[in-house]
Amino acid sequence: MSNTRRHGSTVNGTSTAGLSSMAGANTPGVSIPGGSSTPVPPSTADDATTTLIRNTLVPTSALQKPLDATLPALTSFPDIDKELYGFIALILRQFVQGWYTRIADDDVADRAFVYEVVHVIAHVTRSLEERLRKVELEMLLLDDVPLVLDAHLRDFRLARQKVGTAYAAGRSFEDMFHALQPHPALVPPTDVAEQWSGTSSPADAVERKFLAVLSKGVLAVLLPSEDLGSATERTLLRSLLADVVLWKTIDKLSEPFMVHEIISKVIEKSLIGSPDAVIEPEVILSQKTSVPSPKPANIIGSARSFITSVMSFFSLMQAGIVFLISFARSTPSAAHQPGKPPNSPNSSLLTIALFPTAARLLNLPARQPWLMSTIELLALPLVSLPPGSLIDRLLSHFFHKYIMTSQFACSVLALSRHTLFPDNGPMAEPRPYPSQAEKRAILKRVHGNILRVVPVRVRKQILGDDALQGVEELLSPFENKFANKHLLYFLFDMVIVKVLPELAQKTPEELKVWRLGEEETGVTSV
Repeated sequence: MSNTRRHGSTVNGTSTAGLSSMAGANTPGVSIPGGSSTPVPPSTADDATTTLIRNTLVPTSALQKPLDATLPALTSFPDIDKELYGFIALILRQFVQGWYTRIADDDVADRAFVYEVVHVIAHVTRSLEERLRKVELEMLLLDDVPLVLDAHLRDFRLARQKVGTAYAAGRSFEDMFHALQPHPALVPPTDVAEQWSGTSSPADAVERKFLAVLSKGVLAVLLPSEDLGSATERTLLRSLLADVVLWKTIDKLSEPFMVHEIISKVIEKSLIGSPDAVIEPEVILSQKTSVPSPKPANIIGSARSFITSVMSFFSLMQAGIVFLISFARSTPSAAHQPGKPPNSPNSSLLTIALFPTAARLLNLPARQPWLMSTIELLALPLVSLPPGSLIDRLLSHFFHKYIMTSQFACSVLALSRHTLFPDNGPMAEPRPYPSQAEKRAILKRVHGNILRVVPVRVRKQILGDDALQGVEELLSPFENKFANKHLLYFLFDMVIVKVLPELAQKTPEELKVWRLGEEETGVTSV
């Protein structure tokens, strides 16, 4: 690997140097353009992450130096860099240091090798960040991703309906679903035992081959030229990306009960003062909204309360009108027109796929078709009338304020890291297919958490007459690992093509030749 590296480069005019938050300093909240974030004080978890990074990625000669003076910046956001470096440290410690230590048999050489790998990864992440800035993330997350999820929901329920009928002709659910959503990385398992055995199979070999070819193309686009020209380095990074990062992550995230646990953790983290104990769904359903008992009437107190309420109402209404008028008069910047990607100048956030996908997830078109028709009828005028433009800007404003922030990105990365590597330890073993008792316990926790976030007043409209059955139907499209893999791969393909459009136009070998300017030879490339 080349020893000439840049510790601080510039991405779109923004310096990527500076990782002061990784050293334990209080770093002001840094937001992704269009968003905001709130500073988070250092905690024990932050100190543990910093120690992990220092003990794994920093060379021996620089252990006493601050991290920001030692490690290159991965992005232009120091708080995101810390979470990414925590991920990288865990992956390299488990899957690279183990075998390289046996070769080098020297801690100094081992750390120097890891340090060089970190520099290559930093170049790749900075290139990815620069490309992400050119992607319309708003429409990607609110329209493109829901479209893929909507297709998954539709085909899952269709395949489930056809299984056991004359139309299926004895084929399994996996065969039926794969026929509706074929993907080159996946082959239906021959039986259920093979799907849950956890052992290698011909289907696994096909999937690993697909990921190897995909990783080869990604590296051909993102690696610096001096590293791309090294066959040894390409092979190492391709194996690391394909076999460790992509294969193990997709395999774990496709487990139905991993999906359930993630949903539970997200809900429990979002609820303030959430108890750790599992609350039975039946207990939640039995809870009724408490109605305060009437108190003796007090004429003076009642009049005073009424006058105060009226004044508060008019003050609130006045503030709301002022806000809406100023918001409606504001002109969005030329760099970002909310809800209007470059190829669709007349599109609106009210027409994005997020809302119909949410309705399909709740199975509202089948359970309450009249409600869906009413909503569509009432929303139709808003697409072209002035109130629709105002709602468009409000939706875009809240998206960039709460979603497109470094704080939100750090929360997602931290949750993913603690799920894949509990307590900064080795990667958790894939969850075996649970027994019936374990399955009921996991589902009860998910059911209880979902019921806790659905208000009692609208529970019937959202989940139906039987709330527990509604929750089960809500989670059913994610109960099959093979179908979940289809969803993950289609999402991954869509994001890859958006960020790296070259992969849709040339093969990995053509990209390598194009980057290096080499002539094709008869030697088999790595």
